[in-house]
Amino acid sequence: MDFKQKLKGAAFAALILGCTLAAPAAMAQQTAPQTQQAQPQNFSDADLKQFADASTRLMSVQQEGEKAMMGILEEEKLSIEKFNQMAQAHQQQKLNEVDATPEEMAAFNSAAQRMMEMQPTLQQDLEAAIQQDGMTLEKFEQIMMAYRQDPALQQRIDVLMQQK
Repeated sequence: MDFKQKLKGAAFAALILGCTLAAPAAMAQQTAPQTQQAQPQNFSDADLKQFADASTRLMSVQQEGEKAMMGILEEEKLSIEKFNQMAQAHQQQKLNEVDATPEEMAAFNSAAQRMMEMQPTLQQDLEAAIQQDGMTLEKFEQIMMAYRQDPALQQRIDVLMQQK
């Protein structure tokens, strides 16, 4: 499984929270303004190894967050599909147009509130996962932006990720 596929694993969590779990670099944007284009940079092998290690830890944090959120949905007796449908409608300010029972609406509101309460802790865990080996959020963001735009860098990082 390559890095891009692994990052897609948290799409459910991102939709639920309307936050940045699916794109770790977006999380770093909160502390460092994003430029329109990544500057061409030569990252050292050590930088890329730190990035790969941090990315692996991020995926673990994301998976734990997803498990917790799915547990909430089970407790609220709401399917992932229905929750995602309602969350998307909520983001578009069209929640009142969703075909949902009053029970589903109450379950959605309760689940969404509980998940939002998890967000600060998840955010801290994500930042800690990036910074554990000394990488800064800014450096992580720079490499992530370059990864998205540079096929050669993607290949170098994918190789490092496969060695995990």
